[in-house]
Amino acid sequence: MKKKFEICLLQGRYGDAEKLCEKLEFSDVRDVIMTIAYNTENISVYGFAQYMIYTTKKVEWIELAIDIMLHPLCFIEGAYSIALFHARELLAIVENVENLERILFFYNIPDKLVSKEEAQYIAQKILSIESENVVALGIQQ
Repeated sequence: MKKKFEICLLQGRYGDAEKLCEKLEFSDVRDVIMTIAYNTENISVYGFAQYMIYTTKKVEWIELAIDIMLHPLCFIEGAYSIALFHARELLAIVENVENLERILFFYNIPDKLVSKEEAQYIAQKILSIESENVVALGIQQ
């Protein structure tokens, strides 16, 4: 199944790959996709995640797209910017501490993809929910 799924993914047959996903738990699908991404370093893995975001509208696919761009495909120019786009997309759907912290991650990297003003605003939001949040307190200093 994994090899068939990988072939569908790499050949851009996303509809066929989607059908194979329907037979598995999402955690298993995620593991297979991340393994393929690490092994092949092929951008089509991200393309499939995009396809599934568009097709299903499920947040777990947005989270997976973020993980793909931050980890196995991080070496691609612009990968972090794409991950930030998806992090903002996810935050618009589910505003919670975890998703707010995702945005702050992009402030704490050397490229500083999030401005100081935005980071401070996000940190304040987090502190209004969790007054002792270490990540947010680190921004406030």
